[in-house]
Amino acid sequence: MQNLTSRRGGVLAAIAALSLIGASLASGDITQKGDIRISFHGNIAPQKLPRKDLAPVAVQMGAKIKTVSGEKPPRLSRITLDINSNGVLDSKGLPTCPLGKLKNASAASARKVCGDAEVGHGNVTSRIEFPGQGPFSVNGPLLAFNAKEKGKQAIFAYVNLSGQFSTTFVLKFNVKKTKGTYGTSLVADVPPIASGSGYISAFDLSLKRRYSLRGERRSYASASCPLPSGVNTASFPLVRSTYGFEDGTDVISVLTKDCRVRG
Repeated sequence: MQNLTSRRGGVLAAIAALSLIGASLASGDITQKGDIRISFHGNIAPQKLPRKDLAPVAVQMGAKIKTVSGEKPPRLSRITLDINSNGVLDSKGLPTCPLGKLKNASAASARKVCGDAEVGHGNVTSRIEFPGQGPFSVNGPLLAFNAKEKGKQAIFAYVNLSGQFSTTFVLKFNVKKTKGTYGTSLVADVPPIASGSGYISAFDLSLKRRYSLRGERRSYASASCPLPSGVNTASFPLVRSTYGFEDGTDVISVLTKDCRVRG
């Protein structure tokens, strides 16, 4: 996400336009393409933010994936989460978590070795369908750690599924800076689950971390609500999510929320 205070004029014009057309924007909470239906949800807290300065926030995103027919969907192979450019993901001064420390780790040991790099948490549910067996669900925590992938900012989302079948894996979200409505993209390839017999059916991810750097209080996620003077509320696209499936299908959903000026 880009810090919009440095290019305020263009953003104010865009937000002003959003305030006029916000009522006509689809919420994007349920999107269907072919047989695949995705229910996407998300939020930012608090919703009341300063007009000029960045303030600490928590950003939450999640989805449920199913088919209209009830048949097994194609395997989800990529998740892209594009976050509105009104905010910033800033990892300056935060430790990073090496990928090697997460391999074959339990949730407790992952947090023990990389807890100082934790920037969020969540939950993942997977459906498993082994040949000759009925389908069943497994569930487990997601722990998000600040990381570097090929020298660039990343988030390693460690997942520990347990129940009738247990496994661990890591979603490596590359954090990419972009321009326009969405200032930050989180892009992760989804590894095969249970040797291809499983698929992600639901996930939640919340990004939030407060910390200190040389005596200064900082936040991993921050945002502002840079509306023009006299405009105190506007609808805006919070997150655009793209779910790529192994059969080539891409399902895109846009979630809109309100931005309110604080004070």
